[in-house]
Amino acid sequence: MCRDTIGNGAGVTEPYERFPGLCLVRTSDLDEALGRMGEVYLPHRIDLLDAGSTLDVQLNALRLGSVTAGYVRYGAEIRMVTAEARDYHVNIPLVGRARSRSGRRDPVFTAPGRAAIFMPGAPAEIEWGAGSAQLSLMLDRRAVDRELERLLGHPLSRPLEFAVGMDLTTPAGASFLAALDLVEREAGRPDGMLRFPAAAAHLEGLVIHGLLLAQPHNHSDELRHGDASLQPRAVRQAVELIEERPEHAWTITELAATVAVSVRTLQDRFAQSVGIPPMTYLRDVRLDRVHAQLLAADPHEVTVGSVAASWGFLHAGRFAVAYKRRFGRSPSATLRSG
Repeated sequence: MCRDTIGNGAGVTEPYERFPGLCLVRTSDLDEALGRMGEVYLPHRIDLLDAGSTLDVQLNALRLGSVTAGYVRYGAEIRMVTAEARDYHVNIPLVGRARSRSGRRDPVFTAPGRAAIFMPGAPAEIEWGAGSAQLSLMLDRRAVDRELERLLGHPLSRPLEFAVGMDLTTPAGASFLAALDLVEREAGRPDGMLRFPAAAAHLEGLVIHGLLLAQPHNHSDELRHGDASLQPRAVRQAVELIEERPEHAWTITELAATVAVSVRTLQDRFAQSVGIPPMTYLRDVRLDRVHAQLLAADPHEVTVGSVAASWGFLHAGRFAVAYKRRFGRSPSATLRSG
Protein backbone atom coordinates (compact mmCIF):
# COMPACT_ATOMS: atom_id res chain seq x y z
CA MET A 1 0.00 0.00 0.00
CA CYS A 2 1.31 3.44 -0.88
CA ARG A 3 0.66 5.68 2.09
CA ASP A 4 2.37 8.56 3.83
CA THR A 5 4.34 7.34 6.85
CA ILE A 6 7.55 9.32 6.48
CA GLY A 7 6.31 12.65 7.72
CA ASN A 8 6.65 14.93 4.69
CA GLY A 9 2.98 15.00 3.74
CA ALA A 10 0.94 12.73 1.49
CA GLY A 11 1.41 13.53 -2.15
CA VAL A 12 4.50 15.67 -1.55
CA THR A 13 7.42 14.71 -3.80
CA GLU A 14 11.11 15.43 -3.50
CA PRO A 15 12.71 17.34 -6.42
CA TYR A 16 14.72 14.24 -7.37
CA GLU A 17 11.84 11.74 -7.11
CA ARG A 18 11.29 9.58 -10.21
CA PHE A 19 8.05 8.00 -11.48
CA PRO A 20 6.02 9.91 -8.84
CA GLY A 21 2.67 8.66 -10.16
CA LEU A 22 3.67 5.00 -9.82
CA CYS A 23 4.15 4.60 -6.07
CA LEU A 24 3.95 0.95 -4.97
CA VAL A 25 4.84 1.27 -1.29
CA ARG A 26 5.66 3.99 1.20
CA THR A 27 6.18 2.62 4.66
CA SER A 28 8.32 2.31 7.77
CA ASP A 29 7.33 -1.33 8.27
CA LEU A 30 10.30 -3.58 7.50
CA ASP A 31 8.29 -6.65 6.52
CA GLU A 32 6.06 -4.67 4.17
CA ALA A 33 9.07 -3.03 2.53
CA LEU A 34 10.92 -6.33 2.09
CA GLY A 35 7.85 -8.03 0.63
CA ARG A 36 7.09 -5.38 -1.94
CA MET A 37 10.71 -4.78 -2.92
CA GLY A 38 11.24 -8.54 -3.25
CA GLU A 39 8.27 -8.81 -5.61
CA VAL A 40 9.62 -6.08 -7.87
CA TYR A 41 13.34 -6.92 -7.77
CA LEU A 42 14.67 -9.90 -5.81
CA PRO A 43 14.61 -11.20 -2.21
CA HIS A 44 16.94 -9.45 0.22
CA ARG A 45 17.44 -8.49 3.84
CA ILE A 46 17.88 -5.04 5.35
CA ASP A 47 19.91 -4.14 8.44
CA LEU A 48 19.46 -0.74 10.07
CA LEU A 49 22.94 0.60 10.80
CA ASP A 50 21.57 3.09 13.32
CA ALA A 51 19.39 1.20 15.78
CA GLY A 52 17.49 4.34 16.73
CA SER A 53 16.54 5.33 13.16
CA THR A 54 13.33 4.72 11.20
CA LEU A 55 13.39 2.78 7.94
CA ASP A 56 11.32 5.23 5.84
CA VAL A 57 11.24 3.44 2.49
CA GLN A 58 9.48 4.41 -0.73
CA LEU A 59 9.27 2.50 -4.00
CA ASN A 60 7.87 3.85 -7.26
CA ALA A 61 8.26 1.43 -10.16
CA LEU A 62 7.42 0.70 -13.78
CA ARG A 63 7.85 -2.51 -15.74
CA LEU A 64 8.52 -2.03 -19.45
CA GLY A 65 8.85 -5.44 -21.05
CA SER A 66 12.23 -6.81 -19.93
CA VAL A 67 13.15 -3.58 -18.11
CA THR A 68 12.08 -2.64 -14.58
CA ALA A 69 12.75 0.96 -13.56
CA GLY A 70 12.13 2.05 -9.99
CA TYR A 71 12.74 4.95 -7.64
CA VAL A 72 13.91 3.67 -4.25
CA ARG A 73 14.43 5.89 -1.21
CA TYR A 74 15.60 5.00 2.30
CA GLY A 75 15.41 7.54 5.11
CA ALA A 76 17.73 5.53 7.35
CA GLU A 77 21.31 4.34 6.89
CA ILE A 78 21.03 0.68 5.92
CA ARG A 79 22.92 -2.35 4.69
CA MET A 80 21.14 -4.45 2.06
CA VAL A 81 22.19 -8.00 1.20
CA THR A 82 20.39 -9.57 -1.76
CA ALA A 83 19.83 -13.09 -2.97
CA GLU A 84 21.75 -14.23 -6.04
CA ALA A 85 20.72 -12.01 -8.94
CA ARG A 86 19.30 -13.56 -12.10
CA ASP A 87 19.42 -10.37 -14.18
CA TYR A 88 21.53 -7.26 -14.72
CA HIS A 89 20.95 -4.44 -12.22
CA VAL A 90 21.98 -0.78 -12.40
CA ASN A 91 21.74 1.55 -9.38
CA ILE A 92 21.87 5.24 -10.27
CA PRO A 93 22.16 7.55 -7.21
CA LEU A 94 19.92 10.60 -7.29
CA VAL A 95 20.90 11.92 -3.87
CA GLY A 96 23.28 10.59 -1.23
CA ARG A 97 26.04 8.00 -1.51
CA ALA A 98 26.35 4.23 -1.44
CA ARG A 99 28.98 1.51 -1.32
CA SER A 100 28.09 -1.47 -3.51
CA ARG A 101 29.62 -4.86 -4.22
CA SER A 102 28.44 -7.59 -6.57
CA GLY A 103 29.71 -11.03 -5.59
CA ARG A 104 33.52 -11.05 -5.46
CA ARG A 105 33.94 -8.09 -7.79
CA ASP A 106 35.61 -4.90 -6.61
CA PRO A 107 33.44 -2.59 -4.48
CA VAL A 108 32.28 0.64 -6.08
CA PHE A 109 31.44 3.92 -4.35
CA THR A 110 28.57 5.74 -6.02
CA ALA A 111 27.06 9.21 -5.88
CA PRO A 112 25.12 11.32 -8.39
CA GLY A 113 26.94 10.96 -11.72
CA ARG A 114 28.35 7.51 -10.96
CA ALA A 115 26.29 4.30 -10.98
CA ALA A 116 26.94 0.70 -9.94
CA ILE A 117 26.42 -2.37 -12.14
CA PHE A 118 25.45 -5.76 -10.67
CA MET A 119 25.91 -8.99 -12.59
CA PRO A 120 23.68 -12.08 -12.72
CA GLY A 121 24.80 -15.12 -10.75
CA ALA A 122 25.99 -13.29 -7.64
CA PRO A 123 24.46 -11.69 -4.55
CA ALA A 124 24.98 -8.01 -3.85
CA GLU A 125 25.80 -6.03 -0.73
CA ILE A 126 24.92 -2.33 -0.64
CA GLU A 127 25.37 0.23 2.11
CA TRP A 128 23.06 3.23 1.68
CA GLY A 129 23.64 6.55 3.40
CA ALA A 130 20.71 8.04 5.33
CA GLY A 131 18.27 9.84 3.03
CA SER A 132 19.72 8.22 -0.10
CA ALA A 133 17.59 7.74 -3.18
CA GLN A 134 18.42 5.81 -6.34
CA LEU A 135 16.97 4.98 -9.70
CA SER A 136 17.19 1.18 -9.66
CA LEU A 137 17.05 -0.70 -12.96
CA MET A 138 16.66 -4.42 -13.53
CA LEU A 139 17.19 -5.72 -17.08
CA ASP A 140 16.32 -9.27 -18.03
CA ARG A 141 19.54 -11.18 -18.74
CA ARG A 142 18.18 -13.03 -21.77
CA ALA A 143 16.88 -9.85 -23.37
CA VAL A 144 20.18 -7.97 -22.88
CA ASP A 145 22.27 -10.89 -24.16
CA ARG A 146 19.94 -11.32 -27.14
CA GLU A 147 20.23 -7.65 -28.09
CA LEU A 148 24.01 -7.77 -27.81
CA GLU A 149 24.09 -10.83 -30.09
CA ARG A 150 21.90 -8.98 -32.58
CA LEU A 151 24.23 -5.98 -32.54
CA LEU A 152 27.31 -8.19 -32.95
CA GLY A 153 25.71 -10.39 -35.59
CA HIS A 154 26.61 -13.70 -33.91
CA PRO A 155 26.11 -15.64 -30.63
CA LEU A 156 28.20 -14.55 -27.66
CA SER A 157 31.52 -16.36 -27.45
CA ARG A 158 31.73 -15.67 -23.70
CA PRO A 159 29.27 -14.37 -21.10
CA LEU A 160 28.69 -10.63 -21.04
CA GLU A 161 30.46 -8.89 -18.15
CA PHE A 162 30.09 -5.17 -17.47
CA ALA A 163 32.58 -2.97 -15.64
CA VAL A 164 31.48 -2.41 -12.04
CA GLY A 165 31.26 1.41 -12.06
CA MET A 166 29.39 3.51 -14.62
CA ASP A 167 30.36 7.11 -15.39
CA LEU A 168 27.15 8.96 -16.25
CA THR A 169 28.85 12.27 -17.00
CA THR A 170 30.17 11.16 -20.40
CA PRO A 171 28.20 11.81 -23.62
CA ALA A 172 27.29 8.11 -23.79
CA GLY A 173 26.19 8.17 -20.16
CA ALA A 174 24.07 11.25 -20.82
CA SER A 175 22.40 9.46 -23.74
CA PHE A 176 21.57 6.53 -21.47
CA LEU A 177 20.01 8.87 -18.92
CA ALA A 178 18.08 10.62 -21.69
CA ALA A 179 16.51 7.29 -22.68
CA LEU A 180 15.40 6.78 -19.07
CA ASP A 181 14.00 10.31 -18.95
CA LEU A 182 11.97 9.60 -22.08
CA VAL A 183 10.54 6.43 -20.54
CA GLU A 184 9.56 8.35 -17.40
CA ARG A 185 7.90 11.16 -19.38
CA GLU A 186 5.85 8.72 -21.45
CA ALA A 187 4.90 6.71 -18.35
CA GLY A 188 3.45 9.88 -16.83
CA ARG A 189 1.28 10.69 -19.84
CA PRO A 190 -2.17 9.05 -20.04
CA ASP A 191 -1.92 9.15 -23.84
CA GLY A 192 1.80 8.37 -23.96
CA MET A 193 3.80 5.96 -26.08
CA LEU A 194 3.60 3.17 -23.50
CA ARG A 195 -0.03 2.62 -24.48
CA PHE A 196 1.14 1.28 -27.84
CA PRO A 197 3.04 -2.04 -27.80
CA ALA A 198 5.31 -1.22 -30.75
CA ALA A 199 6.31 2.15 -29.27
CA ALA A 200 6.81 0.62 -25.82
CA ALA A 201 9.09 -2.05 -27.32
CA HIS A 202 11.09 0.70 -29.00
CA LEU A 203 11.62 2.49 -25.67
CA GLU A 204 12.59 -0.79 -24.04
CA GLY A 205 15.20 -1.30 -26.76
CA LEU A 206 16.55 2.24 -26.27
CA VAL A 207 17.29 1.51 -22.62
CA ILE A 208 19.02 -1.81 -23.36
CA HIS A 209 21.02 -0.39 -26.26
CA GLY A 210 21.93 2.64 -24.16
CA LEU A 211 23.44 0.42 -21.47
CA LEU A 212 25.33 -1.75 -23.97
CA LEU A 213 26.79 1.27 -25.73
CA ALA A 214 27.46 3.49 -22.70
CA GLN A 215 28.96 1.02 -20.24
CA PRO A 216 32.28 -0.75 -20.96
CA HIS A 217 32.09 -4.53 -21.09
CA ASN A 218 34.08 -7.45 -22.46
CA HIS A 219 32.47 -7.15 -25.92
CA SER A 220 32.84 -3.36 -26.25
CA ASP A 221 35.79 -3.42 -28.63
CA GLU A 222 34.05 -5.76 -31.07
CA LEU A 223 30.83 -3.78 -30.78
CA ARG A 224 32.73 -0.59 -31.57
CA HIS A 225 35.08 -1.86 -34.27
CA GLY A 226 33.45 -5.01 -35.65
CA ASP A 227 34.55 -8.63 -35.68
CA ALA A 228 38.34 -8.73 -35.58
CA SER A 229 38.33 -12.02 -37.52
CA LEU A 230 37.11 -10.10 -40.57
CA GLN A 231 39.97 -7.61 -40.42
CA PRO A 232 43.12 -7.98 -42.55
CA ARG A 233 45.97 -9.77 -40.81
CA ALA A 234 48.13 -6.64 -40.47
CA VAL A 235 45.26 -4.69 -38.89
CA ARG A 236 44.47 -7.47 -36.43
CA GLN A 237 48.10 -7.66 -35.39
CA ALA A 238 48.39 -3.89 -35.04
CA VAL A 239 45.24 -3.74 -32.90
CA GLU A 240 46.57 -6.53 -30.68
CA LEU A 241 49.89 -4.74 -30.23
CA ILE A 242 48.19 -1.50 -29.31
CA GLU A 243 45.74 -3.15 -26.89
CA GLU A 244 48.50 -5.18 -25.21
CA ARG A 245 51.06 -2.34 -24.92
CA PRO A 246 49.33 1.03 -25.25
CA GLU A 247 51.91 2.66 -22.97
CA HIS A 248 54.70 1.87 -25.48
CA ALA A 249 55.94 4.83 -27.51
CA TRP A 250 54.57 3.48 -30.78
CA THR A 251 55.21 5.34 -34.02
CA ILE A 252 53.40 4.53 -37.24
CA THR A 253 56.75 3.45 -38.73
CA GLU A 254 57.51 0.99 -35.92
CA LEU A 255 53.96 -0.36 -35.92
CA ALA A 256 54.01 -0.97 -39.68
CA ALA A 257 57.43 -2.63 -39.53
CA THR A 258 56.32 -4.90 -36.70
CA VAL A 259 53.33 -6.20 -38.68
CA ALA A 260 55.43 -6.41 -41.89
CA VAL A 261 53.61 -3.94 -44.14
CA SER A 262 54.39 -0.46 -45.41
CA VAL A 263 53.19 2.60 -43.54
CA ARG A 264 50.82 3.50 -46.38
CA THR A 265 49.35 -0.03 -46.48
CA LEU A 266 48.75 -0.11 -42.72
CA GLN A 267 47.13 3.34 -42.75
CA ASP A 268 44.84 2.47 -45.66
CA ARG A 269 43.77 -0.94 -44.33
CA PHE A 270 43.31 0.39 -40.81
CA ALA A 271 41.10 3.22 -42.02
CA GLN A 272 39.01 0.84 -44.14
CA SER A 273 38.62 -1.79 -41.41
CA VAL A 274 38.51 0.21 -38.17
CA GLY A 275 37.38 3.57 -39.47
CA ILE A 276 40.13 5.69 -37.91
CA PRO A 277 43.94 5.96 -38.35
CA PRO A 278 46.21 3.71 -36.24
CA MET A 279 47.56 6.58 -34.15
CA THR A 280 44.04 7.81 -33.39
CA TYR A 281 43.13 4.31 -32.27
CA LEU A 282 46.22 4.25 -30.04
CA ARG A 283 45.26 7.59 -28.49
CA ASP A 284 41.71 6.39 -27.80
CA VAL A 285 42.93 3.19 -26.15
CA ARG A 286 45.30 5.19 -23.96
CA LEU A 287 42.50 7.62 -23.02
CA ASP A 288 40.26 4.69 -22.06
CA ARG A 289 43.01 3.24 -19.83
CA VAL A 290 43.61 6.62 -18.18
CA HIS A 291 39.87 7.06 -17.64
CA ALA A 292 39.52 3.65 -15.98
CA GLN A 293 42.54 4.24 -13.75
CA LEU A 294 41.36 7.70 -12.66
CA LEU A 295 37.93 6.33 -11.73
CA ALA A 296 39.52 3.66 -9.55
CA ALA A 297 42.27 5.87 -8.04
CA ASP A 298 42.48 7.63 -4.69
CA PRO A 299 42.90 11.37 -5.44
CA HIS A 300 45.11 11.68 -2.35
CA GLU A 301 47.59 9.14 -3.69
CA VAL A 302 47.91 9.88 -7.42
CA THR A 303 47.83 12.85 -9.74
CA VAL A 304 46.31 13.25 -13.18
CA GLY A 305 49.75 13.99 -14.59
CA SER A 306 51.33 10.81 -13.25
CA VAL A 307 48.51 8.62 -14.57
CA ALA A 308 48.55 10.33 -17.98
CA ALA A 309 52.32 10.01 -18.28
CA SER A 310 52.21 6.31 -17.41
CA TRP A 311 50.05 5.76 -20.51
CA GLY A 312 52.23 7.82 -22.85
CA PHE A 313 50.66 11.30 -22.58
CA LEU A 314 53.53 13.72 -22.06
CA HIS A 315 51.89 16.99 -23.15
CA ALA A 316 49.43 17.99 -20.41
CA GLY A 317 47.48 20.52 -22.47
CA ARG A 318 46.85 18.30 -25.49
CA PHE A 319 45.98 15.40 -23.18
CA ALA A 320 43.39 17.45 -21.27
CA VAL A 321 41.73 18.63 -24.50
CA ALA A 322 41.56 15.10 -25.94
CA TYR A 323 40.29 13.66 -22.66
CA LYS A 324 37.48 16.20 -22.31
CA ARG A 325 36.47 15.72 -25.94
CA ARG A 326 36.18 11.96 -25.42
CA PHE A 327 34.56 11.83 -21.96
CA GLY A 328 32.79 15.15 -21.66
CA ARG A 329 34.63 16.37 -18.55
CA SER A 330 38.15 17.08 -17.31
CA PRO A 331 40.46 14.33 -16.05
CA SER A 332 40.71 16.06 -12.66
CA ALA A 333 36.92 15.90 -12.30
CA THR A 334 37.04 12.17 -13.05
CA LEU A 335 39.73 11.63 -10.41
CA ARG A 336 37.70 13.52 -7.79
CA SER A 337 34.57 11.50 -8.59
CA GLY A 338 36.44 8.23 -8.18
